[in-house]
Amino acid sequence: MKKFVHLHVHTEYSLLDGATRIKDLVKTVASRGDGAVAITDHGNMYGALNFYGECLKNGVKPIIGCEFYICHDLTRRDNKADSAHIVLLAKDDVGYHNLLKLNSIAFIDGFYYKPRIDYEALKKHSAGLMCLSACLAGHIPSLIIEKRFDEAKEHTKMLQEMFGEDFYLEIQDHGIPEQKEVNLKLAEFSQEFGIKLVATNDVHYLTKDDAEMQDVLMCVQMGKTIDDPDRMKFSTDEFYLKTREEMEQALPAFEEA
Repeated sequence: MKKFVHLHVHTEYSLLDGATRIKDLVKTVASRGDGAVAITDHGNMYGALNFYGECLKNGVKPIIGCEFYICHDLTRRDNKADSAHIVLLAKDDVGYHNLLKLNSIAFIDGFYYKPRIDYEALKKHSAGLMCLSACLAGHIPSLIIEKRFDEAKEHTKMLQEMFGEDFYLEIQDHGIPEQKEVNLKLAEFSQEFGIKLVATNDVHYLTKDDAEMQDVLMCVQMGKTIDDPDRMKFSTDEFYLKTREEMEQALPAFEEA
């Protein structure tokens, strides 16, 4: 059976958002024989050392990463809406140290509601890193949803120039209609610019049954109650650690693309 490596995973260190406990995550990956898994918590690397240790104990290759909040100018404090997501994964020691540097920049220089980096900082510290275009909250998917296709292409070319073959267009399908639209356009970009696609699941909890627990965490984060009709919530229960077979079922048109 072919393996599938999850490269977009939020643990309990994505505070009040992720409900995937590191020990349970690594044991599950080890039991499936997948061989490797990434950690990409929102805006921080708090869980990296714990994750690394658990992976070594269980014979799983640890892939250290972070889903950063990124904007166009981290010195600005007047445009909260500019912040987007981007996934960075360390390939080697150089990449790991650049993750640490970017994390420090985000908290010390770029903090505005959330720890942020910008594209200038990313370019300076891109060595040793792999870059994924992120979920619907990434700049490229957001531009696609807004039908700003030329800008989405320019953004894609910018990141390709920055990372070369280490830049990937990230496709996901959690049953959200916008994702199908974004995936089709990303597939076009992949063909046009020669950029590889990578399939991920935006993992926020370990099993489908944990969706309700994660929903409660988000309520605590936002100071809302479960029955509040105006609160933010995930629209599906598909944000879990899927098997390869489940990923193939979710993204059949992109299998082995």
